[in-house]
Amino acid sequence: MSTDKFTLCTEDPAGKRGAGKKVEMRIRKHAMNRGTLRILTVCLIAPAAMAQNPPENGDPYVSRGNPTSPNGKYAWIVRIDNPIRYELVDTSDGKTLAVVKASYPESDMLNIQYAKANGIFWNSDGTVVALDELNRRRAGRLYFFTLRNGTVHEIASESIIPIPESASEGRVVVDPGWVSPASIRVRLALKRRDGAFVSEYYVIDFTDLNEPKLQLIR
Repeated sequence: MSTDKFTLCTEDPAGKRGAGKKVEMRIRKHAMNRGTLRILTVCLIAPAAMAQNPPENGDPYVSRGNPTSPNGKYAWIVRIDNPIRYELVDTSDGKTLAVVKASYPESDMLNIQYAKANGIFWNSDGTVVALDELNRRRAGRLYFFTLRNGTVHEIASESIIPIPESASEGRVVVDPGWVSPASIRVRLALKRRDGAFVSEYYVIDFTDLNEPKLQLIR
């Protein structure tokens, strides 16, 4: 309800202006407090909404990131024949360097749409890439691949950030992406057994490609 409507309700037909003004001041103060609270709530909700991956608004089936490495040497391709899979290829000769079967591998229209909505995030020098399947209700998976001298090594996100046993569902997603040439920020989205939904944010440091380091963002 607006302050104008409150003011109309507190008009004094008997001419008791002093009491009316006091009531009006209290109402205006209450309205201002409610407005401040509303602004604070929006400020708190906005970062959480922006952190969704994919975003809750718009087409959720739009691919994210870039399938081709910054140096153009490598590219991810979605193969839609059965089983649906992701292939990392050398663009110079078309050689397949890595294969990941989609979480929903049966080749039907919905699963193909789901697979094409992946997120592929390369670091700036093309030594690490994250393959992030579409995130809906904690479905799909996130994979990391390191590339050195034509050799590709796969790292499942769960081996870096294990899903706690206290969760009934869990999913690690890229959110929002690389924050430095060697560090990527991710989100652990959990559904607890009591039904509550929680998110934790981490930075994974790939300075040492053999031993990525994990830091919880508080």
